[in-house]
Amino acid sequence: MRIVTMLTLVGAIAFAGLEAADNAPPPPDTSRPKAGERRRRKRLTPEQQMQKFGGFVERAYDGKRVYFLDAQKRAGTNAVEWVAEQARIALSFPVRIERSPDGSLTAPSDAGGVVRVVDLAATPALLVAPEDGWAQVNVAVLAADSPSEEVLETRLKKELWRAFVYAFGGGNSQSAGDVMRPVHSLRDLDAVPTLVSSPEPFNAMLECAAARDIRPVFRTTYRQACREGWAPAPTNEWQKAIFEQVKSDKERGPTNPIKISPPNAKK
Repeated sequence: MRIVTMLTLVGAIAFAGLEAADNAPPPPDTSRPKAGERRRRKRLTPEQQMQKFGGFVERAYDGKRVYFLDAQKRAGTNAVEWVAEQARIALSFPVRIERSPDGSLTAPSDAGGVVRVVDLAATPALLVAPEDGWAQVNVAVLAADSPSEEVLETRLKKELWRAFVYAFGGGNSQSAGDVMRPVHSLRDLDAVPTLVSSPEPFNAMLECAAARDIRPVFRTTYRQACREGWAPAPTNEWQKAIFEQVKSDKERGPTNPIKISPPNAKK
């Protein structure tokens, strides 16, 4: 529980920082930054990141999973993919997306929780059955006033996150501006400034997930997985190079260490 509490505390600080950033004063003029500042600003391109770290891999997992079942076409796929990724980032849940263009909503056998997305008439915008671990979002209601594609996608993101939280035992938030505040209309939903909640419900969600045999997935870089000895076989040239380098470093061992000069050594 201490680890979970720390996770919530760190997330809360990050969430507060994001809110504060909206009202922060403009940054000072940095047209001629110092050398140290230029180095800090330098960012690796995706190709450089892949070359250095080999991408991300997940340790083998055999528990239950969280599924987003998408059985609608009206709002596209971006919102579902985005919310699923936020669930992975925020709680390290093992998340998968299944699409059913024909409207089929059968959950896979390894589902420990399900968020359905449908396009149906005469069905509420949000249905939740937390005892059974599922929730359903209806895009037909979210599109009732014929919004633009951008507005509909934003509404779906918010309602999907709300469905996800409710399905895993989370409740309404007390934080101003939080997406988990009570919503009574599409106008209320549009007025919410955030797309995901603060970490306030995360403890309850983690406990609920554990009771359903859903455990956080361990995810790290391919390089780190090689160092720890559980990396899968390389799938590209970058990973192959990293695999061989780490293997060589391990074979070098303490009897033949890499020599590093002291920082102030005379040459």
